[in-house]
Amino acid sequence: MDRIKELETERENLMSAMGKKDALIVKIQNWLISEVNSYTELQAEISNGKNAEDICDQPEIFLGRNECAEGLLNQIEEWENK
Repeated sequence: MDRIKELETERENLMSAMGKKDALIVKIQNWLISEVNSYTELQAEISNGKNAEDICDQPEIFLGRNECAEGLLNQIEEWENK
């Protein structure tokens, strides 16, 4: 009977850990989406005639951050579909 309780406790701990990992992945995905959205907004302002340097100090950094965010979002999606 004690072994059953131990296994139930272990199962509950594992389920809790899995829930925390899932929540962490969702937070990461939300942050990556906000990075992509920030880049999209920057590009829209530039397209509307604003000078990139007037919007932020180093606009070229946004390109790299966007590429990284999009790449990781795509990789997460690929992993989730396996």
